[in-house]
Amino acid sequence: MTVYVDVLFIINFFITYLLLMLTKTLTKSSCKTWQVLIGALAGGIYSLVIFAPSLSALVTVAGRVAVSFIIILITFGFKRLTVYFKTVLCFYFSNLIFLGVILAIWFALKPNGVIINNDIVYFDIPAYVLLIFALAAYVISSAVIKLYNHTISKKEIYLLKVIKDDKEYSFYAFADSGNKLVEPFSGYPVIIADKRKLNVDTPRIIPYNTVGGDGMLRAFKPDKVVISNGKNSFETSNVYVAVSKIDSKDFTAILNPQILG
Repeated sequence: MTVYVDVLFIINFFITYLLLMLTKTLTKSSCKTWQVLIGALAGGIYSLVIFAPSLSALVTVAGRVAVSFIIILITFGFKRLTVYFKTVLCFYFSNLIFLGVILAIWFALKPNGVIINNDIVYFDIPAYVLLIFALAAYVISSAVIKLYNHTISKKEIYLLKVIKDDKEYSFYAFADSGNKLVEPFSGYPVIIADKRKLNVDTPRIIPYNTVGGDGMLRAFKPDKVVISNGKNSFETSNVYVAVSKIDSKDFTAILNPQILG
């Protein structure tokens, strides 16, 4: 069976691109399109290892793991070690979903022709057929991931009531595991709320640090905050509320999960 270098490269480039786009959706990353293209280029180049002499299973597995780490580094960069490994795991998760859909289509239609060498798969079928398979798998996988994200997000949405000077302000708050913000003097966790829904003085300045840069948020200490998930609720005054603009259809405040603990 003949393996064509150009077809092998283009197909693996395209599939790696789709997998990285799925990972981007799953992680809600803000990486640029050119970064995804460079990552896909690395995936396409690595596929040429199929032409190498047969390698042991240990070597091929180690090679694929190493390349996946490099592809994620190229595409999404390195922010923190925990974020990096989380992105790698999401990439693997996207691969599993994508491969599952591809195999389901494959077994349903049962086209002939497949070569496997050094853990690289080459389908000896017209390139446009495989690309159609890949696009179908991407659409289905993307829908599954978006549904997963939506379900998880709904579980992490809380009803939040902020009481200050006998006034009550209500929010739908998202418990963001990435929000580790605390008020530096007291160590109290910080809630970030949409400033357009508040009318209070904000005398406190709280520094923050994100992957996008550093800055300052204006904040205040509420008299009381009540948090409810629809079944249970609790209240606390050991928090600060920082104000910022939040553009989301699902929530208008972001909780530090430490509050829930």
